[in-house]
Amino acid sequence: MHTSDVDFNSLVVRMKRLEAENRFWKIVGLAVFLILGFSLTANVTAQQKLQDVPMRATTVEAQHFLLRDAAGKLMGELAVRDGKPVLELYDAIGKVTWSTNTRTRGLVATN
Repeated sequence: MHTSDVDFNSLVVRMKRLEAENRFWKIVGLAVFLILGFSLTANVTAQQKLQDVPMRATTVEAQHFLLRDAAGKLMGELAVRDGKPVLELYDAIGKVTWSTNTRTRGLVATN
């Protein structure tokens, strides 16, 4: 069984076409990989820039502020009660350890 020149030439043509397709898909794969890599890098960089810049406000307004520890337990409160500002600090079991409310009552009573 001898291979004819026609069969050999058709194999060479087919091989060149396959190599060209292979080269094309390698380039496409590399481009997709690079685009994905750059987009992930840009996303991480953008998140780091957002975290590095502290948010600074010139004015914060509210009627009630709560102070909580890392576990979410209430440790303090700043509020307006009966038209007067009140600051209270709590201990670990939730009992008031310090309050401005008692101090203002005492000052009013002595005057």
